[in-house]
This record gives sequence, structure tokens and C-alpha cells, in this order.
Amino acid sequence: MKRIFDLSIAVPMLVCSLPLLGGVAIIIKTTSDGPVLFRQRRVGQGQRLFTIYKFRTMHAYAELDGPTVTRQGDQRLTRVGSMLRRLKLDELPQLYNVIVGEMSLVGPRPKLASHERMHLHCRPGITGAATLVFAREEEILARVPEEHVESYAVHVLNPIKARLDTEYAERGTFLSDLRILAGTAFRLGKRHAITTLPELSEVDRHSEFRS
Repeated sequence: MKRIFDLSIAVPMLVCSLPLLGGVAIIIKTTSDGPVLFRQRRVGQGQRLFTIYKFRTMHAYAELDGPTVTRQGDQRLTRVGSMLRRLKLDELPQLYNVIVGEMSLVGPRPKLASHERMHLHCRPGITGAATLVFAREEEILARVPEEHVESYAVHVLNPIKARLDTEYAERGTFLSDLRILAGTAFRLGKRHAITTLPELSEVDRHSEFRS
């Protein structure tokens, strides 16, 4: 039933958003060099890798120059890219991933293999329990020194996300999926308080965060 629900939402959304997708593609192509779409291998259900699609929000080949995660004020973002991220329009191409069965509307966000901290028994999602909690993740990472951003995301934030997503995978229902989708659409999700995360001084003393 979850798969039927995904298709019943994703297919009409993709069709209805085609004019928007075309407009965004033209803006990206005319304002910066590089491809319109960003492609990356991510971990899917059963730890199988798949290619995720997003609208490109950074300068071409920016992933080769800096951490694989972004934070508020990241200089690699294009002007259009910052707006797309703020409005979450960069995620729209993932409707294709949902339609072909690689992703779901709701589930753990798919991560790079080196960043994954849980075994995915379900399809990864466009949005999910941890996505709502960390809706302001880029603001959190803005407090972290640039040389520690990736380690902080992988070793501090991702285990918390894995715990939240594991709880979702074990207890998730059709109604909880609807609540998560509503929270995503209307920005009603809880924001994880920055003060509950490990202080940077504690992180700096931990050897795995040393440069």
C-alpha cells in the first residue's frame, strides 16, 4: 500500500510540476556553467547503491573542493542554488527516483556510503522523521569550523538521524507518513535545538574530529 500511495502522489506531482521543472532547468543553465542535474550514488534499501537526482545548486565540480555536506553561507553555492535549497525545489527531480522504486516519499534520507549509520530495511525517502527534526541543519553546521564540518556531520549528526529513522522504520504507519508529509509541506516539523547537540569544544577534544 505504501508503494501504491507513493505512485499515486509522485506521478501527478511530477506531471503537474513539469513547467516548473523546465523553468528551473533553464534558470540553472543560463546562470552558471555545468549540468542542470546533480547525480550522486547513495545507499538505498538493503544497502544497494542507486543514483539520486537533484537540481544542481553548486558551482560545477564543487564536490571536489570542500566537504560533501553544506552549511549556511557555503561559498560553493550559486545564487540560484541558495534559493532552490531554501525552497526545497532542488529535491523535485527525486520524484523520478520514487516512481522507479528507488525511493519513497517518506523514509530515511539516502546518504553516501561513507556517511551511512544504519541498515536500510526500507526505501529511503524525499522527507522523513530526521529530515523534519534537522530542517535547519545548515544553520547547525554553520557553527562548526569548516575543517570539521564533514566529521561533525558524519560522527555527531548522522548517528542521531539514524536513531530517529530507525524508530520510524520500526513504528511508521500510513498516518505517521501523512503527518511527516504535512509537516514537510507546511514547515510544521520540530526543529532540533542546537543547544542539545555536543558543544564544539567537546568535539575538538575528540580525536576523530581532528584535522
